[in-house]
Amino acid sequence: MKSPISVSLIFPRASAPLLLGLVLGWATTPLRADLNSDLAFSAFHDVDVNAMAGGAILQVRGPIMAFPRGITSQSLFIIHDTPANVASKLITWNPASHADLEVWLHKSLPPRPTVADFADLANLPSNKSVQFQIDSTANFNPDNPQLQVSKQEGQLITATAAQEKDPKALFAKAWSQIIVGRINSFLGGQGASEVDAGAGGDVHPISDVKNLFHSDPKVYGQYQGLLNQTPFKALAGGTAPRMVPTNLYCDLFDVQGSAALGTGAIYQAPSGNSIQSLDVEYYTNYGVYATIELEQMWPITVSGQAATLVWRDDLVSAPNIEYLHGTERLASSMIMLQETKGGVQAFQAEFK
Repeated sequence: MKSPISVSLIFPRASAPLLLGLVLGWATTPLRADLNSDLAFSAFHDVDVNAMAGGAILQVRGPIMAFPRGITSQSLFIIHDTPANVASKLITWNPASHADLEVWLHKSLPPRPTVADFADLANLPSNKSVQFQIDSTANFNPDNPQLQVSKQEGQLITATAAQEKDPKALFAKAWSQIIVGRINSFLGGQGASEVDAGAGGDVHPISDVKNLFHSDPKVYGQYQGLLNQTPFKALAGGTAPRMVPTNLYCDLFDVQGSAALGTGAIYQAPSGNSIQSLDVEYYTNYGVYATIELEQMWPITVSGQAATLVWRDDLVSAPNIEYLHGTERLASSMIMLQETKGGVQAFQAEFK
């Protein structure tokens, strides 16, 4: 999910239906001979599309980053549908419907969410992973917080706890306000000022996003045109008009046995005859500081039918990665590949 000069610069505020409608007109474009030149920015070369048609997922773990708590992997696969439909599904699909992914909640949000949009936080599954969030909120200690919050958010939790004694209700009330605040800050371009108490000291989540973006100059260059139209554009000094997110969301997912609550934004735009998708979870309250998921989707033909070649890049910043070396870091990379593959397979299943 970037090209320095993209068609999206012409339509900086195009709505999702309009954007996908524009690309839909290109969906039957025949496979170009220079497909591999399109992938030159990626880790994949000399790709045989026909060999992948049966559902093969090519994967490459990324190199060790200069950014110590970052890790990355790339994937390449085919979906037997048009790029417009694949891009649309990236926006609407609910990973919580796939139990093996251990996503306890995934909720799309309106363009300007309010506290009322987070009613689902009061009706979460009953398991140990979710209970960790409820207990950590109820027992919140501002001097030794288990959850990643700013000083002001810690005060909000403490003040809410003084009025609400039911742990589940406290969790829903406090975090609905915190997530709304994070979204408003992000959309207003103020997210870079957020400072959270993290496991290794103070953390600026948007700075971690910046470090992840810059970890691979080729990928960064590919997506810079799209990136510069988002609230992240300040990271690159861009001056392009601000895009409206294609989707805002919040989610609750498992991180090594304990749930993490987060919020993110998806941006999509056409680039040549492909579509780029940028999904950044810029705030997570436990276990992970930031995640980025990029896709680029090209129209191809497989057995005479329209299909899509999807390149995907996953980038994660997490506190424990900084302390992994040698075989431990290699093992972490292999686990990431395995988990990413499971997510890709679940997404592919949406088209069967």
